Formats: sequence, C-alpha cells, structure tokens
Amino acid sequence: MANLLETLPEYVLHWLVQKGTERHLIQGEVLIREGEHSSSLYIVLDGLFRVMVGQGAGRVVERSAPGTVLGEMSYFTGEPPETTVVAEESSLVLEISRGVLASKLEHDDGYAADFYRSVILAMSRRLRELTRKFYAEEEGVPALMRDPHAQKAQATIERFKQTMVELDKHAIKQSGFSEEDYRRFFGQAMELMQTCHGVLGEGSPLPESVRQHLGMRLQHDMLPYVLTTGVAERFYSKPRGYAGDYLAIHGIYSNTPGGTGRLGPLIDRMFLETPPSIAVRNRRALLADEIVRTVREKPSGTVNILCLASGPATEVFDAFSSLDEKSRLKITLMDIDLQALAFVDEVRSKQKLTNQIALVNENLVALFLGRGKTKVEPMDMIYSIGLIDYLNDKLVNKVLHFAHANLVPGGRVILGNFHPKNPAKEFMGCVLDWNLIHRTEEDMNRLFKDSPFARPCTRIQFEPLGIDLFAECVKEG
Repeated sequence: MANLLETLPEYVLHWLVQKGTERHLIQGEVLIREGEHSSSLYIVLDGLFRVMVGQGAGRVVERSAPGTVLGEMSYFTGEPPETTVVAEESSLVLEISRGVLASKLEHDDGYAADFYRSVILAMSRRLRELTRKFYAEEEGVPALMRDPHAQKAQATIERFKQTMVELDKHAIKQSGFSEEDYRRFFGQAMELMQTCHGVLGEGSPLPESVRQHLGMRLQHDMLPYVLTTGVAERFYSKPRGYAGDYLAIHGIYSNTPGGTGRLGPLIDRMFLETPPSIAVRNRRALLADEIVRTVREKPSGTVNILCLASGPATEVFDAFSSLDEKSRLKITLMDIDLQALAFVDEVRSKQKLTNQIALVNENLVALFLGRGKTKVEPMDMIYSIGLIDYLNDKLVNKVLHFAHANLVPGGRVILGNFHPKNPAKEFMGCVLDWNLIHRTEEDMNRLFKDSPFARPCTRIQFEPLGIDLFAECVKEG
C-alpha cells in the first residue's frame, strides 16, 4: 500500500494529524467495502489490514501496515471502491474527512502541491510493488526451475521436510526423540535458515520476483509444521496484533517448548533455540544492567525511567532484584496492550512493587504524532527493547523527538533494534510473517544525527550474539 508517512513533509502531516480523528477497529471489522462510497481517507496508525478483491471471501491482494494510506483511489476518482479493506487485527486509523481535506487542497496551493506530490510518490511505489508481485506469481516457477541458486534453496527445503517426516516415523517406533535426533534436526534447520539468508536476503543473486516466489513456497511448505508449535505459532498468528506481543516474548524468556502432536514440541524447541530467540533472552539481561547502572550512577534522589512498548517488562523485575535501595527507582511502563499491562500488574503486586512501577495505557504512534493523552515527567532514562524495528525512519525520528523532549539534561535514551546480520531474518519474514526493519550502526547514527540529539550515538552495544543492537545517546545539558 501507499506509505504516506515516508513521503509527506512535516507540516503536511501535522495538519492531517490535527484535523483527523482516530478510529479503532476490532479484528474482522470492515473499513472500506467494495462498491460503497466512502467519505474519508485513512492513514493506518497501528495494526494490519487486508485488501481484497471479489465478492464473498475475496482474494487478498495486499496487506497494509502502519503508515499506509487507504481509500485514496476512490478519493481521487470519485468512484466507489473496487476493493474491500478489513482489519486483520485490532487496529487504529487516522480518518480524514473528504470535505475537510478537499477544502484545504482547494484554498492552499502550496499545501496541495506538496500533498499531491507525496501521494504520487507513494502510489508509484505501490504500483511498482504490485507489478513485482504479479511477475513473481506469473513468472516465478519457470525462473525458479532455471536458476541454480533457487534450485539449491528448494533442495534444502525438501531435505528439511524429508527429515521431519523421517523423525515423525522414528518417534512412532521409538516412542519419542533422542537428543541425537534433535541435534540432527536442529542442524538442518540452521542450514535452511542460512540458505534462506543467502538466497532471499539483500545480497541474493536472484531477481526480486524469484525471491518473492521462493519465499511464498517456503511458507507454504513450512506453515503446517509451524501451526503445531506453541510459542512459534503465536509469532505467526499474532493474536494481540503483532508477532512480539507480551506472551510471545514471555514464551521466549521462559524457553519451555510446547505444541501438539509428536513434532510440535520438537519444532518449537528449535525456534526457541534459534539465534534471534537467544538474542531476545540476552537483551533482557543487558537492559536490566542498564537500569541498575542508571540508579547507581545517580548519587541521590529518585531515578525516573520510562519504558516504551513495555510488554512483559521482565528486565524491570530483574533490575529491582539487584537493587538494595528499591525505593529510589520509579519506572513507568507504557504499552497500548491492556492485557500486557494486566500481566505486569499481577507480577508487580506479587513482588510488592506497586509503588515503584506505574502502568500507562497509551497508543505510542499517536503519542509520537502529538495526539497522546499522557503527560510525561522528565526522565533520567527512556528506553525501548522491541519497538523501533516495527517503525519506519520517519516514526523513529518522532520517537527521538519525544525522548529528547522528555529527558533531563544528562539523561539518555536507549533504543533496541535487530541488526541485518540476523541469520534468521528471511526465515522469520517469509514463514512467520514477522517482518522487522533491521538496522546497522550507520543507520542508527544517521537517525540520531537527524534528530534533536543532533549527533551520532554516544554508544552502541550488542547482546553477546551480535544480532540485537542497542543505540544510546545522552541529552546534552
């Protein structure tokens, strides 16, 4: 879909935010219906939508994520929409009235020129993506059969599938799996992920259309097995609206495989022992250390810390367990998910930390765009573990504006992001539909230089595997 947040100038976006209204949709709710005129334009702030053509169940032609615009074709042509748009999960859109926007465009030529330019750029990108997708569907099979790199990848997939069939038969005869069986299976799983990384990643020798087709085939072959798992199935199904929800992260921390049938727990164990899952467990300790460090480096008084998109916040409880003077630390946990906050509330009550941990329900995208309802006091540290790798650069810039405005002089912000060296990046994206924005050290330095911090990161550190980086910057006084 057309991504307006990537192309709109700041003042154009600001006007839309001021004039628009937020609209929440539950999973399965129709936003736009084929053949029915709509009086609004929509920008997705949070969640996911599927765009379908055809009556009845229809065929899914696109999926839209935060930043995309919906209903733009009908707005410009005046004709009823030819697609139906349905919330695939609990979602939030910014609704802009057709009449309000039309009046602005009619009476403000400069605004209209910048708005239309941004829409044209976004729609051109959308057309290019649809063309590539069409080519992948129409031409992918012949190209796949000809290219040796694609053939190698397909052979690796088939070998892995055959191993699972053999293991299942073996388990029937032997009443389970041995550790040797699992190690052989895990070795082939890592080989498959490395192959996907090389063949489907940015350095791939294959045309993009062939990579897309191969990725679709990989998901088709692997999904039946994923659906038998416990934690990994949650990554794919996204019952809370995104892959890394609080229970999914809690499942990685707990590291207890689950699932159904003979293969389910085996495959779930594999996912829990892949490098990204280990990195998630590693980053928990890293952030707990940073919280403790912040307290110990301040000689006296209360230390105020804010966590954005807090999830299960396990690192917070780890930090409290290491502190002698627990009363000095005040942490605010902010999340859009009320269930995540309820989960944390139960833990903080058990650990008698209710006075030390404040829970705030807030839509962070709306907060960063200036429409939040929460007033934040000056903080000694603001951090997020798994937020910005879901956000494009423009929204990350908004995060940094927010952090800079709400830090005390000498306070610091720490933002976690997956690094492109993640060997399971393509496997996560293709099989689990877990598509994150991976960023390098150079990317993070650029983002901080373009923000109110106006300089590169003061420190970048990695968890031990080097897959998850944490960019830090101190607010100068």
